[in-house]
Amino acid sequence: MSEPDKTPGDPELRTRLESLSAALRQTGKAEEAKVEAENRDKVLAGAMSSGFRAATDLIGGVIAGGLIGYLGDRWLGTSPFLLIAFLVIGTIAGFRSVYRLGARPTSGRAQNAPKD
Repeated sequence: MSEPDKTPGDPELRTRLESLSAALRQTGKAEEAKVEAENRDKVLAGAMSSGFRAATDLIGGVIAGGLIGYLGDRWLGTSPFLLIAFLVIGTIAGFRSVYRLGARPTSGRAQNAPKD
């Protein structure tokens, strides 16, 4: 006894093919959602990294300037003069560093830029 021919017009075969196609579409959608979630996580991590670096640069500039000014005042005996001067210089250096960090291009901007 031979098995009946399975032709493309066979309703059983068509039903199986449709269920397989539906399953493949669901798998593809799940994979796309997973990749999209991973990309969002990478973007968020990059933004947090830039934010922490900017805060560290600003705070580091102020602290370094204050420390240099304080030690210079103790060494030369010119009490608040060098402290104030180097605090201002450190603050300016910190803001300049944050500005340069924000002004540099990132790879995310080039991908999301509108096309003319």
